[in-house]
Formats: sequence, structure tokens, C-alpha cells
Amino acid sequence: MLRLAWWLAGVATLLLLHWWQPSGVQRLDLLAYDLLLPMHPAGAQPPVVIAIDDASLAALGRWPWPRSVHAEMVDKLREAGASAIGIAVLFSEPDTRNPAGDAALAAAIARHGRVVLAVAPAQQVDGQIAATPLLPALLDLAADPRSAPTLGHVDVEIDLDGQSRRLHLLAGNGQANLPALALAMQRLTTPEPAWDRLETPAATRPPTTWVRDAEIRLPRTPDLPVLSFASALQSPGLLSAVRGRAVFIGITASGLGGTLASPLAGSQATLPAVQFHAQAYEALRSHVLIQQARPLLVVLFGLLAVSSLALWPVRNGTGARHSGRRMLLACLVLGLPLLASSLAMALGRLWLPPAVATLALAVALAFWLAGQLRRLNRHLLRARQHAQATLQAIDDAVITIDAANHSIRFANPTALLQSGGRPLQGLPLRQAYPVTPESMERLLEAIAECLEQDRRVHLRELLYLPDANGLRALRATASPLRSPEGRLDGAVLVFIDVTEAVAAARELDYAASHDALTGLPNRVLLHERLALALARIQRRGGFAAILFLDLDRFKQINDSLGHRAGDAVLKTMAQRLSALCRDTDVVARWGGDEFVMLLEEVDGQEGAATVAAKVVDALSQDIELDESFGRVRIPCAGSVGVVMAPQDGTDMDGLLSRADMAMYRAKAQPRACFQFWSSDINTRMHERLALEMDLRRGLRDGLFVLHYQPQFAFNGEHMVGIEALMRWQRTPDKLVMPGGFIEVAEECGLIVDMGAWAVLHAARQVALWMRAGLRPVPLAVNLSARQCLNRDIVQIVRLALQETGIPPHMLRLEITETTAMNDADQVIGLLQDIRALGVGLSVDDFGTGYSSLVYLKRFPIDELKIDRSFVQDIATDRDDAAIVSATIALAHGLGLKVVAEGVETEAQRRLLYQLHCDTAQGYLFGRPQGLDGITRLL
Repeated sequence: MLRLAWWLAGVATLLLLHWWQPSGVQRLDLLAYDLLLPMHPAGAQPPVVIAIDDASLAALGRWPWPRSVHAEMVDKLREAGASAIGIAVLFSEPDTRNPAGDAALAAAIARHGRVVLAVAPAQQVDGQIAATPLLPALLDLAADPRSAPTLGHVDVEIDLDGQSRRLHLLAGNGQANLPALALAMQRLTTPEPAWDRLETPAATRPPTTWVRDAEIRLPRTPDLPVLSFASALQSPGLLSAVRGRAVFIGITASGLGGTLASPLAGSQATLPAVQFHAQAYEALRSHVLIQQARPLLVVLFGLLAVSSLALWPVRNGTGARHSGRRMLLACLVLGLPLLASSLAMALGRLWLPPAVATLALAVALAFWLAGQLRRLNRHLLRARQHAQATLQAIDDAVITIDAANHSIRFANPTALLQSGGRPLQGLPLRQAYPVTPESMERLLEAIAECLEQDRRVHLRELLYLPDANGLRALRATASPLRSPEGRLDGAVLVFIDVTEAVAAARELDYAASHDALTGLPNRVLLHERLALALARIQRRGGFAAILFLDLDRFKQINDSLGHRAGDAVLKTMAQRLSALCRDTDVVARWGGDEFVMLLEEVDGQEGAATVAAKVVDALSQDIELDESFGRVRIPCAGSVGVVMAPQDGTDMDGLLSRADMAMYRAKAQPRACFQFWSSDINTRMHERLALEMDLRRGLRDGLFVLHYQPQFAFNGEHMVGIEALMRWQRTPDKLVMPGGFIEVAEECGLIVDMGAWAVLHAARQVALWMRAGLRPVPLAVNLSARQCLNRDIVQIVRLALQETGIPPHMLRLEITETTAMNDADQVIGLLQDIRALGVGLSVDDFGTGYSSLVYLKRFPIDELKIDRSFVQDIATDRDDAAIVSATIALAHGLGLKVVAEGVETEAQRRLLYQLHCDTAQGYLFGRPQGLDGITRLL
């Protein structure tokens, strides 16, 4: 029905305009014709125009000229060989000034025999057409009727806009029996012209009616040859160009009324009438005349144009891009009639006026677009209603905001309900939507990201909205919102209430990772926490303890009091164990009556033992059940197995298995206790604890002594230094070497106090030697790794120097290469502080670690000590010799002295001397010895 309406509207417009023919439509067709007017170049032997121009008037006098002048021109043209002559000048009155001139002209015309004289309709004083046309007055002077000139009318059609574009090949009073001037010339020059087939209409009209027939339109034929009348008359040689050609004589001079306004003039404003007839002749001769389409064909053309609209594809689309395409397509469709007219004129020399078809198509198109617009509006209205209904019905909150100031444009009922039911439209989002301040900041950041990057943004974090029952969790998204023009206009915010889902997920997660009875972590969560703890230990160092707990005689409680009582006991034990834990510790139910505790950052086995003792004490306290059990008091006890990470391993399953075995070792004891896992758990633990206690007692009682090993220079073999080595006089007859106690001292932290004692004792001994008048050499003391991590050593050295008053260079501190590279940046800062005191620094055991040359050159040291492992085989192993040689060269290149440790043979001494080593230390020069022995060397 929609297509029928636009088609009927277009056809009605077509028929109305075709019947009415309003002047505006005709003018549009004239404009279209001028736009599409083809240009036909002149062919071979085109007609020549003899122009009665302004120069001819100046040469031959005022117009009109005597007829004898025209007779002379006709004779000269005959002599020049002109094939035919068309005189576009009306000789309707006799020549009263020179009667003989008419006779002369008639005689000249008779001599040539192929002359056409112009005829025009006569107009009376009252404006009516006369019964007879303006015939030449010299027709009666022809001696022989057969030699009388041929007549051709010069009537030209003038259109509404005053332009001349067409003429009628036949015209006359009452009957169209006179050929046009161009047609008459064509008949004279062409033996069998195609236009001779034109028949004079049989029907006649009153003689006072000028009748026209065989309408044609002309193409534009530029550049026809033109000769001035006076020049041709005075210079006959110019007439050689007319041989074998048709000649048209006519007025072109200004002011004589011989011009026409016509598009055939090209760039000129007007066209002389004689040239108009000459172009008509050339068009006839070349068969390029343009025919006017018949009215029926014009109507059919319009119907076809209107019906072409049915081929327009119907597509949905509402955006600016679709609107632009629709307008472009409309312009193309409206141009179809003009395009068809252009093709018909170019290919078929047929003029199809396009204005009526175009206007009818425009009306049909308007009706079609109006129908499409109504359909589209209904579709948009329906889509909007559906969208509104959807937004109103969904449980998610939907808010649209403005891009400029984040003011709310729309909020659905869920959003209004979340905001307390108050209106939100027009309010700023920050003020209107009551999420928590932290949530609002995250939301605004997401909106900014959405608008800047023009993409949907999903907030990873949940937003929280306060309500009467606490906080509700919302998951939000921000999506770009565009205007109909495609410009970014705002954002659409969607808030999904996930409170129940989050709560359910948390409950499921809690149930999956916690024991249902006690609420403690289960095995799954314990494995996760234990894996993290072991990873941290491997990355950062430190210790962790795993305690495996088992309640003694728990089966008896279940069997005698029932499982409810057993559950009550487990809950109570879980509470007690949780109370013993720090925030970083974990207590989990392993299953049955077994629990596992994970202790991070414990102070070695001593710290673990302290906690284990507390756990055993907590497990050993009686439990009093409530009234439902008659307030029965149940004696309890438990056993604990302990493993330490990483010394007992870093494999999670292995550690739990060892803790379980240690727990069973404890369970085998006569009374409740705890046991550390070990291959020989009691012996190792007792020995270690006994050693630690003896070390503490020895430090307190002054049982540590220093032995001294001399260092000699290779060049003069005199003593240049001493290294102080600690010994422990554990019993009067047992002197313990450092390998027997240093490890334990490091583990329990006593090494810091022992190192401080060694520094102070060494400084005091140097002071005693100096007061005794001896000339001591620098005394070196070893620093441990723990001392390097504890910056108190700087203060200890400072106090030792202040107390003893010795020169700082008389005291030297040695650190191992491994200790130096463990935390190079921290050690460099520590050594710089010590070096600032004036104390010498050495790197001991060089070559056994992984020194970085970048750090080595930054260490503020003045001496390298080559480890004995390289010196031992230096005389027999070329590789060791090469390493020592390179080390000495490197040290000397850095401005450092070199001490070779472990020099025990003469061969070693000679080779080191050849390698320019500075100092030797070893049994070849002196073993570590007591105070008396080293004093004698001084």
C-alpha cells in the first residue's frame, strides 16, 4: 500500500504537468536543453556566410543598398562557382530609388538559377497575420517562370525565455507549404535529399493563420566560414572559397535587427539570423538534427522514471551515516531523467524533456521517503518503548550521565530504589548516587577511562552501597553513549547487585577451606598457607616450624561420652590453640583428633620449642563440659611433633610426614611432651642444647681465648701482621677449635657477642704490647655474617679504639668473600663506616665465593687474602698457579695488597715470591700460638 501511494502521487503529478504545461516547467526544460546541447563540428565543404556587417555598411553606404549591389554579388558568386545562394534578406518592397535595380537582381538570379529568397509571415497593424506572406517584389520580374527564384521562409521559433533553439522545416499561410530557407538550400544542393520526403499537410486553415510543421532542434555548429560583403565584392579573389559550396547572404551589422538570442551562439550573447540558418543547413546536410519527442513518448518516459523508484532497496538504519546515504541515493535517483535525456540526445538525436519526469519523480520520492520515515518512526518508537520497558523491568540499576559534568539524565526504578526513592535526574552523580566514597572514586575513574578511550570499562573491584542491612556489593560497567550525530555524549552505567552471590561464594569458599566443626582451616587451606610460607623462606630466608598435634586417649572420650562430647572437646581445643597463635601463624584441623600448627618467622628451634611447650601445656589442661553433659571434667593431654623448615626440608608433604613421625615419637614418651624430628632426635637435640648452654656459660665465664698466627712479608721475611683466632677452653684439658662451636653460635646469635669480645680483646692486647715498649704490627680480627648484618659493629670498633687509644691502623677486620657478596650494597655501606674510623679491611678466603668485579672495586678494602685451597697445590697444579697469578695481578691493579693463606712448603713460598705476592701466612712461617709465643716474635 505504501508503494502504491507514492506511485499514484508520481503518476498524477506527471499527467497534471503534462496537460497543464506551466511556464516554469517549460523553462526548466529549456535550461536542461541548453545544458545538454551537443556541439557538432562543421563537415567538409561547409556553407559560407557573406555578412552584411558594419564594415560593409561603411564601405557601401547606408542600408538598404540598391538592388544592383545585390545583383553584382550574385553574379560574382556565380562566377566563383557557388553551388547555391540563400539570401536571408526580405525584398518585399520594390526599389523605388532605382527601379532598374530590381530587374538587374532578377536577371542575376535567373542567370545563376540556384538562388533562394527569404519569405516571412506578414503582420498587420492590428497584430494579426496577413493573408499573404512578405513575398519578394521581384518575383514578377522573372522573364521565365522556370528561372524564378526559390522561396524559403526565415521564420524562427522564439521560446519563453526569448531564446531561439528550433525552427519548422515547413510553414505558410493556412497551409505549411513553404520550406525553411535551410531546407530549400538543401534541396538545391543535394540531388535527392532525405528531407524531400517531408509532405505538406493536407489539412488547411484560414489564410490568416501562419501554420508551422516538422519542428526540429539544432546542435551548435561553431566556426562556419564568414566573408564580409564589401570585402568579397571589392576583392573577388576572396570568393574562391565558395566554389562548390552553399552561400548564405544576410545582415550581421549591429542596429539592423538581424540577430537572435540563442544558445547556438556559444560564448556570444546573440547570433546573427543568417548564421542561424547556415547552422540549420549544416545540420540538415550532416543529418544531425535533433527531433522533439512525441507527447506519448514523453509521458511513457515519465512513467518509467517514476516506476524506477520501485528498485530502491529498503534498508533499516537510523544513524547519520544511513541518512547521508539516503540523501545521496535520492540525488542520484532525481538525476535519472536528466541522464536519460542526455543519452537520448547523444545517441538518438532525440530530445526528451526531463522536467516533468523529474518533478513527478520528486513528488513520488517525497511520498516514498515520507512513508519510509513514518515506518522508521514507528519502528524507533516501538524500539524505544521496548527499551524503556526493558530498563524498567530489569533488576539491575541503569543510569545515564552527561559527559561534561556527570549529571544524571536517566535512572531506572532499580537505581531510584537504591538511592532511597528520591528523583535523580539532573543531579550530579557524586551527589545523587549513595555509594561509599572509595567506591565513588573508583567509579569516577572508570567513567573517565570510558570517555577518554571510548570503550566499555568493567570495574574489577566491587562497589559498595550502604543500606539498612549493611553494605551491598555492586558490580559496575561504564559504556560510551553517543548522540544521534555520532558524537561521544555521555556514559551508561549499569550496577548489578551481587551481594547474595558474593555472600554465597564466600560461604562456599569458607566451607571448602575450613573445618565445619571447629571453624579452623582444613587441609586444603593449610597446604596453601604452607606452600606460601615455604616460598617466602626460600626467597627471604628465616625459619618456620610445623607442629603436628594429637590428643591422647581421644577415642576413649568418644566411646565413653559419645561423639557429641568428643566434638565439644575438639571445639575447646581449637579455641585454645587459636588463642596461642599470632596473626601470622596458622592452626588447622588435620582430621579426627589431629591438628597442625604453622609458625612463621620463629627464632630457630629454641623459639619453636617455646611454642611447643605452651601447646603441650594447653593440651594438658582439663576440659569441663557444659550442663548438657552434666558438667563433666575431662582430663586431657596431647603430643606434639615439630619439624623446622628449611633445615628439615622444603618439601611440604615431606615436612608433614616428618612432623607426624616426630609426634609419634613424642607420643611414645611416658608423659605428654614434644619432639623435634631427627634421625637421632634426642641425642642431637640434647647435644645442641648442651653446646649452646656451654657457649653461653663460656662467654660469661671468660673461657674464650685468642691465638695468634703471624704474617710475614716475602721481600724481607719480617713479620708484618697477625691474625687473631678464637679458641674455646671448654674444659681445662679440652681446647675447642672454631669448627666445633661457630655454627651453633651463628644459629643462636651468640656470635655477635663473641665477635664484640674478640674486637675489644684484640684492641686491648695491642695496647698492652705498646705500653710494654714493643713494636706491634696490625692485628686482624674476623667478622661473622651476623655481625655484618648488625651495624652495631661500627659502634663496637669505635668504643674499642676510644678505650684502648691505639692507632686505628693497628686494628684490622676481615670478612669472608661470601659474606661480602651476600648483600653487597649493605656491606659496602658498613665497611665505609668502619673505614672512616681508620681501621684496615681485608677480604678473607678470596676465590671461594662469587665476587663481582663491579662490587670489588667499590669495597673500601686494602687487602685480599687468597684462600688456602688455591695455595695448597700451587706448585703442582698449573690451574691453581694461574688463578693465584691472576688474583695477585688483579689486586695490585686495584691498589690492594695480597696475603697468601696456608703457605706450608718452600716450593709454595718460592713460587708466590716470584708472583710478587706481598705477604705469607701459614705453617711454614708460624702456627697459631698463644700470647707468650707471639709476644716473643714481637
